Amino acid sequence: MRKVFKIMRAVISIGIIIVVALAAIIFLDLAAYTATGLKTLTPTGISSGKTLVVYDPGLSGAAKGVADKVASDLQAQGYTVTLAGIKSSAAANTAGYSIVVAGGPVYAGSITVSVKDFVDNLSFNSTTKVGVYGSGQGSTTPSDVTMIRSSIPALKDNVSLSNTVVVKIGQSEDLNTRASDFVNQLTS
Repeated sequence: MRKVFKIMRAVISIGIIIVVALAAIIFLDLAAYTATGLKTLTPTGISSGKTLVVYDPGLSGAAKGVADKVASDLQAQGYTVTLAGIKSSAAANTAGYSIVVAGGPVYAGSITVSVKDFVDNLSFNSTTKVGVYGSGQGSTTPSDVTMIRSSIPALKDNVSLSNTVVVKIGQSEDLNTRASDFVNQLTS
């Protein structure tokens, strides 16, 4: 009987350690520190402007997939696109871009800390359009967008970044359609 209790205690201890480790990864946004990639996409014709697409890949990498699709749609519309991980050196300099997009996963209704910090610390001119996307489970509801917007201090009052488009793209939704709609809102 004692042996059974020792085994149960060991299993419970291991379970607690796993839960604490996963919580640390999610809430400390450790996946963002791996986002250091950089790629430039050039349009086939004359460039309509420069855009910066910054992403936090999250645990599943789905948010990186959204960033790739948004960047290719912007390129198709004639923009020169810098696709950068949120911890890359290119993400630190937002000057000179006509459109800046930032996105990452949504955990418990809130965008990751790295995306919040990036948007809150943006420096740009008044004509720059800003796009923020969250990637998460299920289909998008209006409350999802409200939660993303309210989780970013610079977007709460709607004054700091008034030229902003915020969306959530659910993993069960058609990525091509949702990303295209997002890009069309940013470029109109």
